[in-house]
Amino acid sequence: MRIFIILLFTTLMTIPFGFSQTLRDFKKKTETNAKERTAMLDLLRTDIKNDLEQDVIFVVNHFKVYGNYAWMEGTVQRKDGKELKFPDEAYDCCHVEALFKKVNGSWVLKANGAFTTDVWYVCIVSTYPEASRQIFSSNVLTFQSDCD
Repeated sequence: MRIFIILLFTTLMTIPFGFSQTLRDFKKKTETNAKERTAMLDLLRTDIKNDLEQDVIFVVNHFKVYGNYAWMEGTVQRKDGKELKFPDEAYDCCHVEALFKKVNGSWVLKANGAFTTDVWYVCIVSTYPEASRQIFSSNVLTFQSDCD
């Protein structure tokens, strides 16, 4: 009986560790994150191409993943090295921010603010309460007050 209790206690203590989530940094492409990172950035790349009809690449400044959410911040450049062209002056070159969510094992683009002229991510933490605050940059977190 004593052995059973010890085994039960040991098993119960290891369960939370086996399923614990960790903060992952996707700023740099590595062997372990390449597939997921590329899939997420391709979603964002496609969204921008559909809007601007230009092939783009990203310079990633911030990219954190925790659980089923990821937050990315960076700059956008044309793949051919030329200057980005915008249809009008309603674009602020060349920043991009994006929120991703893993749904049924695949990443989806939940929100993004490529070239926005406003701070579109105000209150994003309260809009997506399942997303850990840990994924957001300190800059984003400064815009999360008075959101209740």
